[in-house]
Amino acid sequence: MFCILCNSEEKLYEGLCKSCYLKEFELIKVPEYAKFTVCSHCGATLKHEKWVQTGYYDDEIINDAIHKDIQINDKLKNVDITTEITNNRGTVYECILHAYGEIIDEPIEKTYPIEVKVEKGVCPDCSKFHSGYYEAVIQLRADDRKLDDYEIREADEFIANEIQRICKTNKLAYVTERIVLKEGIDYQVGSYNAAHKIAVNMQKQFGGVITESRKIVGHDKSRSRDLYRTWLSVRLPAFHRNEFIEYEDKILQIKKIGSHKFSGVNLSTNELESLTWKEYDKIKKIGTEDDIRQTTVTNITPTEIQILDPDTYMTVDLKKNESMKNINIGQEINVIKIKDILYIVL
Repeated sequence: MFCILCNSEEKLYEGLCKSCYLKEFELIKVPEYAKFTVCSHCGATLKHEKWVQTGYYDDEIINDAIHKDIQINDKLKNVDITTEITNNRGTVYECILHAYGEIIDEPIEKTYPIEVKVEKGVCPDCSKFHSGYYEAVIQLRADDRKLDDYEIREADEFIANEIQRICKTNKLAYVTERIVLKEGIDYQVGSYNAAHKIAVNMQKQFGGVITESRKIVGHDKSRSRDLYRTWLSVRLPAFHRNEFIEYEDKILQIKKIGSHKFSGVNLSTNELESLTWKEYDKIKKIGTEDDIRQTTVTNITPTEIQILDPDTYMTVDLKKNESMKNINIGQEINVIKIKDILYIVL
């Protein structure tokens, strides 16, 4: 029998001699064009069925888009296919596929032109952002008082910086809305994880306590699970530095507010005492700096200091401690009256 193309009498392969068979053999079947999808908002690329933030369209993305649609001839062995990008026209990449393999124990190589088109889409994270989606609310509050203007300014700046830091690894780290309420400020945050980190860091920065609650807001049928929204309440303390609190019949003037504890001077002993935030609900604010008065020292003994009551001008004897050793007769000193008891404020 003869080769149907060249009439050669050599061994035939599907009616063709080896030379003609290798010329006619198609290693791969290539579509008219391939495509990949890019988020029109953030530039993330759909790669291996996942959205990734690449910042550019690398060879792997283009190669992946091509390989999804090409078909390799079942008869080809030891296959290797490489992609060469030859030109870029806006949203179209002109490419050459170099296909290698073996057929009938012979190496074979062929090239195939193909265009790769960039299609615009919207990734799930951007879709959530532009729809106003949020998973958590940070509630900034102050106990038994209004938030001070400076506290609001500092909280706004703190949250903005935290969002800028966290969004590098969490695209849902954004604030969809900042709501001013009579009782405080609400920040709607896209990601619960981001909101939780921010709330914890706020407590470390400003003190206070965090409480958390959540409720069902929907149901995800595709995953057969309920959808929750979480409220993270950051409660700033009722007191500021240098204000006065009562705790277990002791009067303290607050000196330091930290992430794990707060401390104050015991006005009876003038010693510094620390409390954890677990004890916060057991304290009561009983005075501010505006309640501090001035009076005169009228007499001093080894164990007592005598002062004038600033309201009645009657003499009052107070127990002396080591911190009062530099006080002199006739000196003007600060005092505060709490529950009709006078305390020296050093």
